[in-house]
Amino acid sequence: MRVLMRSWGSCFGRGRGVRQDLANRRQLRMVSPSIVGVCRRTLSAPRVGLRLATTATAGADHRLVTLLVVAVVRARSVRRRVRSGMTATRILHVTQVYAGGISRAITSLVDLMPEAEHHLLWAGYEEPDPAVPYASVHAMPQTPRAMVTAIRRVRQVVEEVKPDVVHAHSSFGGVYTRLAGIDVPVFYEPHCYKFDDRQQNTVKRAIFRLAEKALARRSARTVVLSPHEEKLAKALDPRAITHFLPNVATITPTAAHRATGFETARDVFMIGRLTGQKDPGYFAQVAEEVHTLDPDVTFRWIGDGDPGMRRRLEDAGVQVLGWLTGDRLAAELSRPALYFHSAHYEGFPLSLLDAAAFEHPLAVRSIPTFDGMGLPEAETPAESARLIMEILDEDGAARARAIASSKNLNHTMNPSVQRDALVALYGSV
Repeated sequence: MRVLMRSWGSCFGRGRGVRQDLANRRQLRMVSPSIVGVCRRTLSAPRVGLRLATTATAGADHRLVTLLVVAVVRARSVRRRVRSGMTATRILHVTQVYAGGISRAITSLVDLMPEAEHHLLWAGYEEPDPAVPYASVHAMPQTPRAMVTAIRRVRQVVEEVKPDVVHAHSSFGGVYTRLAGIDVPVFYEPHCYKFDDRQQNTVKRAIFRLAEKALARRSARTVVLSPHEEKLAKALDPRAITHFLPNVATITPTAAHRATGFETARDVFMIGRLTGQKDPGYFAQVAEEVHTLDPDVTFRWIGDGDPGMRRRLEDAGVQVLGWLTGDRLAAELSRPALYFHSAHYEGFPLSLLDAAAFEHPLAVRSIPTFDGMGLPEAETPAESARLIMEILDEDGAARARAIASSKNLNHTMNPSVQRDALVALYGSV
């Protein structure tokens, strides 16, 4: 919270004294109810609120009052601009994790809306592909420890590019852009909320949630990938304006690499970074459970990352192929297999859609993201192993559901649907 308050002081361009005053406050509850009242009044009547700020509770720090009032005035002005009917033609995408699903998601947006001018401000583990038609590409610090520098970099690039909207991708991209105090609408797409990670300890999850809640009103739009993500966004801010933007497959079959037609070999695969979120340890446990039932079933993981997680998979008999792109990825996807998604929290995974595009039966670990989607799911590794064996061994209800869910994703999350949602999103500016 102390860091957050110091950043507020910086992002609104106040002097060093105000930033120091903010840094010295250890608890937000030190802001008196009357100051909070000023901010609430400002949301509905800015001029009245600003007058009230000068006569706030006796002894209050008027610089702090003014800073908070400026924050809510800016939030109000951003929302007003979103409702004004302008059309976004110049978009700045900002992310601190340009890799894996997020880089592919941004590329998809650029490809599906070529009439807009797309710019990129990035940090991450992948270099932006020169083939992606960004109007300009700008780098920023990789580590979250360089937060102040990253926030300053956002301001610099916004001043240079002069975008109609800033589309912030993932947690730190959202933090940097919403703390930057820019006079441009920020569309925040979390790509899954970090506080939804139930493997984090309670204190960390509370801190992540508090930070998201504090910044929620700085979002002109919150772009969500699933009903579960929308519910989380509304819990942070009941007044949040959410926009559903379905993900789409990032690779499709070709004459050289055809769809499988739902043919299924005794092979199971997963695509994702080797990170805690994707939970390769769970996938390894599932492989071990399946091998007790049938040692001939093979397992593949397409992706790379943490060396320890890679060793855990290999120890469980899983073939780790590393990151594959283009024809090499298409070749793997064209092999008959069952796709099983092991992540323990998600926005909505692109890899699931890539597998559906190549007509693979699908099964998933049971997590809130997939609620109501009809996907075959299981909770524990042992239950997942039994589900996998039912789909591989039987031509019954489990297999039919695995195929039907794949077809449904192809029908409801495709380029045409995403294009319509994207035009509506950027057309709201």
